[in-house]
Amino acid sequence: MGQWDDKFERAERKWASWTMREYAQHDRVLGRIIEDKAREHPYREVFQFRDEAITFEQLNQTVNRVANGFLGLGIEPGGKVALMLPNCPAFLFAWFALNRIGAVCVPVNVALKGEGLAYQIDQADCVALVADDAYLDALDAIAERLPKLRHTVMVGTHGGAVRLTRWPRVESLYFDELLARPERAPGVAVDFRALATISYTSGTTGLSKGVMISHHYWYEIWSQAVRYARYTEDDVLYTGLPFFHTSAHGTTGPAILTGAKAVLVERFSASRMLDDCRRWNCTSAKYIGGMVSILMKQEPSPEDRDNPLRLMVGAAAPKHLWHAFEARFNTRLLELYGMTECSGCLVNPMEDRRPGSCGKALNGYDVRLVDENDNEVPRGKVGEFVVRPERPHLGTTGYYRQPEATLELFRNLWIHTGDLATQDEDGYFYYVDRKKQALRRRGENISSFEVEAVISAHPGVAESCVVGVPSELGEDDVKAVIVLKPGQRVSEAELIGWCEPRLSYFAIPRYIAFRAHLPKTPSQRVEKYRLRDEGVTADCWDREQAGIVLAR
Repeated sequence: MGQWDDKFERAERKWASWTMREYAQHDRVLGRIIEDKAREHPYREVFQFRDEAITFEQLNQTVNRVANGFLGLGIEPGGKVALMLPNCPAFLFAWFALNRIGAVCVPVNVALKGEGLAYQIDQADCVALVADDAYLDALDAIAERLPKLRHTVMVGTHGGAVRLTRWPRVESLYFDELLARPERAPGVAVDFRALATISYTSGTTGLSKGVMISHHYWYEIWSQAVRYARYTEDDVLYTGLPFFHTSAHGTTGPAILTGAKAVLVERFSASRMLDDCRRWNCTSAKYIGGMVSILMKQEPSPEDRDNPLRLMVGAAAPKHLWHAFEARFNTRLLELYGMTECSGCLVNPMEDRRPGSCGKALNGYDVRLVDENDNEVPRGKVGEFVVRPERPHLGTTGYYRQPEATLELFRNLWIHTGDLATQDEDGYFYYVDRKKQALRRRGENISSFEVEAVISAHPGVAESCVVGVPSELGEDDVKAVIVLKPGQRVSEAELIGWCEPRLSYFAIPRYIAFRAHLPKTPSQRVEKYRLRDEGVTADCWDREQAGIVLAR
């Protein structure tokens, strides 16, 4: 990347001399950790929302009040409570309050409506719901589909909360009524193995599944992040990822464990992120998906390098942008791989990061690549990631109320990720594609991930998605759905010409459709199954009908 400036050297010196306090296994309970930090550093700021700073003491006291409020509603240990909230302090207060009394937090995707929304709340057996008033219409529309719900707690971040009027059998109150409860500790004993969260998968390939996360597993996720990113009490961590997504809590949790500070914003904004980081002196930021590409597509500025970020932590940074991104923004990219079921099972080691790799097994997981029969494949061959924890209580225990899906997940005693990859001789893994999204054309295997990387690198393209559609000759034809940058005009033939020197002939799309946007989950993952299931649509341009012949 060139000459590192002093921010990297300072961070390395601090990490070399700093030791994070380790908690004994039985103390790895979220509420207990927060109580401990409040005693140790009562006035240290742990969270920053806009202009509101929250100290450990304020966090602990508010969590106690809300926990006592939940107890007053009759929420018992093991009770499930849905949170349908944007990124806001109430989300964290409610989450940690539920866990303090042994109850279970169920974060809900805030963009859900109709059947999908009702499914998550009901499938998790939620007896209460904490929601922002912005989602009143969506909630009222599914009232009759939630027979288990007994309480709704409304948070008024959009002009004042109002009670749900069309839910006559459900008690409704304001979040402020929970905040008015006494701040004494509730006194409920919670075991480190107890269920803390049910986190629903993004549902990019079908119905979401509720991943069970224990208190101990949350601790593992947080402490691993501290180690691989080398966080210390001097760090200021930044995220705009949605709180219902577990990736966001690779920021909130490490801040709690280390006594660092987390700057939390409503959502990711490419135009605002660096200004935020300069304002709060942020040393690390989270990214997922296309954020690296989006930032690189911003108009270059002489101020790009002038930022305090020593590190950006995430996944799927395009290999062809890696070095250019680090040089432009004067930072380091740290790539991870994992799922909610086995978070952070691979990490690109800080001392030897390799562009394009999602890393090595470093965090207590055994990771291998296997074929269709679960036999390990040789180095250099494509196989499915399978993962196995090497110590107790690491990783999920399965999917809530879905025993068959859980058995399939743990087939042959390995977590099956559904992702394809290769591994080099040094043990580094390289992501290829989702198993269900890999294409096969004329006997050739095609990585949609690689084709997307080439198309998205075109200067006129904002983003792209590649899927397989049925071919009249059997197997798949390649379809690309493309969103252009504002004001750009690119023809289909021009894109084919762009792909020809960069892709094998069999991987070049046959069909191209230009769209205003791609269908996505709120965590910004493209819902590929929608584009695959729609097949060849009327707006698809056909390379073969256009008479374009590819060189072989």
